[in-house]
Order: sequence, then C-alpha cells, then structure tokens
Amino acid sequence: MERRKQLRKYIQRAKTSLTVERSIPIAQYGLFLALLSSAALFLVSRLFVWPYYRQTALATFIVVILATVLFMWWKRIKEKEALHTLDDYFSHNELVTALSFEDDKDPLVQSLLTKAIENVEKAFAEFKARKKNLFRPKALIGLFGTAVVLAILYMFPAAPQIEAIEVEKEKAVIEDVKKEVAKLEKKAETKEVKEQLKELQNTLKKTETAEEALREVVKKQKELALKEQQLKDKQTASKEGASDDKGLSKEEVEQMKELTQMQQELTQNANDTQTAMSKLGKPASNTLQNAIASANSANNNQQGQTGQQGQPNSQNGSQQASGKGQAQGSNQSNQQGKGQGQGQGQGQGQGQGQGQGQGKGNGNGNGNGSGQGAGTGQGGRDLLTTPNRMGGSSQTSVDGGALGDGSHISEQQGNGPITKGSIQPYEEVIGSYKDSYLESSERLQLPKDLQNVVQSYFTSIESK
Repeated sequence: MERRKQLRKYIQRAKTSLTVERSIPIAQYGLFLALLSSAALFLVSRLFVWPYYRQTALATFIVVILATVLFMWWKRIKEKEALHTLDDYFSHNELVTALSFEDDKDPLVQSLLTKAIENVEKAFAEFKARKKNLFRPKALIGLFGTAVVLAILYMFPAAPQIEAIEVEKEKAVIEDVKKEVAKLEKKAETKEVKEQLKELQNTLKKTETAEEALREVVKKQKELALKEQQLKDKQTASKEGASDDKGLSKEEVEQMKELTQMQQELTQNANDTQTAMSKLGKPASNTLQNAIASANSANNNQQGQTGQQGQPNSQNGSQQASGKGQAQGSNQSNQQGKGQGQGQGQGQGQGQGQGQGQGKGNGNGNGNGSGQGAGTGQGGRDLLTTPNRMGGSSQTSVDGGALGDGSHISEQQGNGPITKGSIQPYEEVIGSYKDSYLESSERLQLPKDLQNVVQSYFTSIESK
C-alpha cells in the first residue's frame, strides 16, 4: 500500500505539471481575446455617444478572462492521462502494469511494484526534462499589438466618447439626487410627507437629465411649502375664531414641523445639485435658478407673501420734519404695513402706511435730505385692512451751493390727519392678493408646473 501511495505522488506531480503546461497557451489566447474585445468596444464607441463604454469594455474584459479560466479548468489534465504520460518514460511500462493489479499479496504484483519504485525517480526526471511548447508567438504578438492599440484609444478619446463621459457624470448627479430623496423618504415619519417623497422618487426614476431631476425636486419643495402654508392658515383661522375648526390635531402639528424640515432638506439638495451641474458645465436654466433662489429665501423666512401669521398689534404712525429735510414714517397694522417718507432741502416730509401723515417746516438755509420708513405687522386673514394710498413721486434734489447761517423765520407744525384704513372682509380682497402674487411669480419666471401649483393653492383657499 505504501509503495502504491509513493507511485501516485509522482503521478500527481506529473498531473500538475501537465496542467500548467496546457493552461499557459490557453491563457495567452484568452488574454489576447479579452484585450481584442475591449479594443473593439473602444473603437465602436468612437462612432456615436455610448455612455459607460469604458465600464462596458472593462466588464467584457473580465468576462472573457473568467471564461478563459473556466475553459482551462475544463481542459485540465486527468489522473489517467498523467499516468500514461509518465509511464512512457519507463522502459517496460512498469508503472501502468504495477498499478493495474490490486492484489498486493501476489508475488508478481509485489515484484512489479518494486520494479516501478526503483525506476520512478529516473522516469520522472526524464519527464521533467522533456521539451515543452509553452509559448505561442502569434498569440503573444497579437496580445502586445492589441494592448498598444487599446492604450492609444483610451488616452486619446474621440468627441463622442468625451460627450459620453459627460453624460455619465450627469447621470451620477441624478443618482445622487435619488439617493438623497430615498434617505429623506426613510427618515419621514408622517404618512402625508412619506407619500409625497415616495411620489418624488417615482418621478425621478423617469428623468433623463440632471435639470429634469432638479426641476422635480424644486417642484416638490414648492408643493410641500404650500401644504405647510395651508396648515398654518388653518391654525391661524382657529385662533382668530374665524373658523369652526378646533385647530390642528397632534398629527397635523407634527406634519407641519416635518414639512418645514423636508423643505429645507430638499432645498439643500437642490443647491448641491445646482452646484454639481455648474461644475459639469451645464448650469441650470434661469427659471430654475430663480425658483431655487426663491426657495432659499423662503427657508430664511418661513412666512411667505401668501400670508403671515401672528397676534394683532396696535397701529401707530410717526413723522418728523427738520431744516435739513429728514422724514420717517412707520406703521404696524393687523395684516401688513409699508411706509415711505421723503424730505427735501426746504424741509418737507411725508409718511405713508396704513395711516397717512404729512409734516412741513421751513428754514432759511440750503440743504438736502431723504427719509424712509417701514412698518411690519402680523395678523389673521379674515379681515384685512386696505390702505388708503397717496400719489406722488419720490425724488431727491441736491443743491450744490455753500451752506449759510440763515436766521429763523417761521416753523409750521404739520396737521395732516392720520387715518386708519378701511376694514374689508377677506373674501373681497383675496383676489387682489392672488393677482399680485401671480404677477410676482411671473417676474420670477417660475416653471409652468410650479405656477400651476401656486394657482391651485389660491383656488383651494378661495373655495373655502
């Protein structure tokens, strides 16, 4: 038994050697075929725009190499073949004869095994020393030539290949947007927000360019902003007693908080995408840039133009006039107030807000001055104060003459009345606010789908 094991060890060594000898030529042809396939794909990709042509060529190379390895394993040397090959180097085929019998107790078999053991070392040495044909010149020449051609094709891409690489980068930007939206969808807790983000994911799957993906993100951000505003309007109406609703439920409060957070996340996503597009040399259109700028402004101030909320504040107006002509007007009202004031060298000033006022003064001196006033206010939407507006132009005149020491002549205290604007129901003025907001949206050049979102919002609140 021991002598049989010893003989089989030599057979196994011969099998390994023969397998390597057979595999080397196969590997040469396989590598040549892999390089040739990749070079062919690189050549074809120069004819038209083919995104991911490099990845395709690399995948083809790997597939051919794996197929070559599989073919080498399939063509491996079997033990019987190795036995007969090694037996050829015995004088009287002692190896095959000795291993053909299984009865080791038979004297003849014992004699054959002994004879094979004595000659196996010499036979194996002659087997190793035989002439081997490991290299294939044609395969090696083709392999080297193909490698050079492939390197040249890779280092000097054609115009369609360069464009294909740009398309790949743009698709990478789209994939980043999809990943970020998917993270937000997993992060969302309320059902409404989760459904909105799921809808955005499905829409992004159909986009083909980065600008389309960016447009969908901005659109969804605007939709979430309007849904949040609707909840804020409902909350304000319940506090002011203008609605029979008991206010927001706990779920709606959580939804409103999450809407705010998701708006900020989507806006940041839009900013990052816009930056990535600029780096690619494909900046977003002016329409989208304006929409993103509007979204950034809304994040800095969650109270938009469509309705600001807060507790009612008292009205007040103030106005000042002096010899150098300075005037200011300020006003606070239940809804919104704006004030403007101006002065001239003769000492005139006026202020305008929800109330109106004028003041005048004269002095014997030359001077110039200007003044501005502003008012802010917060309130519900049930009753709005419509300001009484005054006509006039706002100009600043400059007297280049030298200042003198004029004596005081007279000073007249202005007695212009400060009147409160008229109170009108919400339903009567919502139309003018709608028109104003839509006009501002047109100036921003919002996309048509975003304008439709704004239109839908006003339609929904007009129907209430």
